[in-house]
Amino acid sequence: MAKRIVILCMGLLLALFLSFTERNRDRVSFSRTERRMLHIPTPGLFDGGGYFTVTPDDLKRDGWCFPVRDGVLFTPEFRHQPVGWYIMSAEEGHEVRSAMEGVVRLVRKTDLGRTVVVLHPNGLETVYAHHDRTLVKSGDYVAAGQPIALAEADHGVVYTYFTLMADGVALSPDVIADSSGRLKPVSLKFWRDADGAVRATYFSAGTVEERNPDFEWEHGPELVDLDRPFTAMERQHVGVATPGLFENAQTFTLDLSRAGKWCYPLPGAKVISPYGGKRKNHTGTDLKTRPNDKIRAVFDGVVRFSGKYSAYGNMVVVRHANGLETCYSHNARNLVKSGERVKAGEPIATVGRTGRATTEHCHFEVRVNGVPFNSDYVFDHSRHALRDVRLTFRRKSNGSISVKTD
Repeated sequence: MAKRIVILCMGLLLALFLSFTERNRDRVSFSRTERRMLHIPTPGLFDGGGYFTVTPDDLKRDGWCFPVRDGVLFTPEFRHQPVGWYIMSAEEGHEVRSAMEGVVRLVRKTDLGRTVVVLHPNGLETVYAHHDRTLVKSGDYVAAGQPIALAEADHGVVYTYFTLMADGVALSPDVIADSSGRLKPVSLKFWRDADGAVRATYFSAGTVEERNPDFEWEHGPELVDLDRPFTAMERQHVGVATPGLFENAQTFTLDLSRAGKWCYPLPGAKVISPYGGKRKNHTGTDLKTRPNDKIRAVFDGVVRFSGKYSAYGNMVVVRHANGLETCYSHNARNLVKSGERVKAGEPIATVGRTGRATTEHCHFEVRVNGVPFNSDYVFDHSRHALRDVRLTFRRKSNGSISVKTD
């Protein structure tokens, strides 16, 4: 009798795995890149006609579950990510549960803290971050509601960060569930446009062409692998190409309205010398406040260069996943070193006049593939505001970069 029960259970488990998903039938093991990188495309996701859909039936089949039992959504002052949900737990060590059944793709420490990513049969991924301890490993099958991590306290609050991803692009859980955690009766269609951006829209039952004007979401891909170690050349020089940036096309588009968290490089500063300057050869924008004021990273990224560099004096270069690099020079002191991850708004240097400078200021540059361009495309310096535009960068045959704004 016991033997029959064991055989029956093994048969049921095998059936679950075989029926787990047609779209991800072989996705129980992952490459090294998939196990290490948070934002990556999902292989085969758009093979069936250039788009994929997620319906309420798909979500119910995969067993929707709110990630934290009795958890409450809140917006903390220390909010790091603009997309997902912050869910407050009752106590430290509270269980964080998988929202749907799936296969664990990634378990590692990221910029979000200890992070778990689960790939689901419907094609979406769910991200769970900021944990005291993780309870699963890459390749594990998890059921909806299964504990996968334990929540951690920070700033006096116990919480977990939760978001969705479609083909590696973050998507707010609001599109499929309300703030109480109940599924919305909606269907979603996802596709990639000609620029490689992932787009999504609601569609009505019975057709994938009828769009609901109340919702449209778009996000460009993360173009640069920030987990790749820097070469000696990248750590020692400023104007170097960014590997993979123009690998598949001669252009890429950056939508600054979807840039996520950002920070003006020197709050309170005024421009004392614009890009180009009087002699048309000034490759950056000079920003002035007071000596030793803190210079801040514009976007999240990784410090590629930190040191003395010719007439620039003390200089910091930060590489961002969106394809840009930002440079900060003439610093009195660099506060970061090569290889460090930094968040938008984090102090990375102090204002000084090292190198060739006549006054204390920050020489600020924005570069693409090692080539500087006018930072006015990115910032309205008079308002210290990020511009709400789409920028298209084209690499010319001579290696120069042209910038076009929509």
